[in-house]
Amino acid sequence: MVEAIPDHFEHSTLFTDVEKAVVAASIELTKKAELSNEAFDRVARHLDERQLVEVVVNIGVANMNNRITDAFWADIEEAE
Repeated sequence: MVEAIPDHFEHSTLFTDVEKAVVAASIELTKKAELSNEAFDRVARHLDERQLVEVVVNIGVANMNNRITDAFWADIEEAE
């Protein structure tokens, strides 16, 4: 499933509509640090208010962790 994300997730049958909306929002938040009205509305059609907040916060935390890790040139150990 992960291999389908970067370029083909929108047209993949491996993802549900809600998963596609969340992946698209994740990409947009990571690249722009904000969501367009279109991306927000797309995710909000599938999630209640609490879920929407959880998704956005989790995306933000993941991005923050990535920035911190990059700042310290930290190598992440791969799971065995």
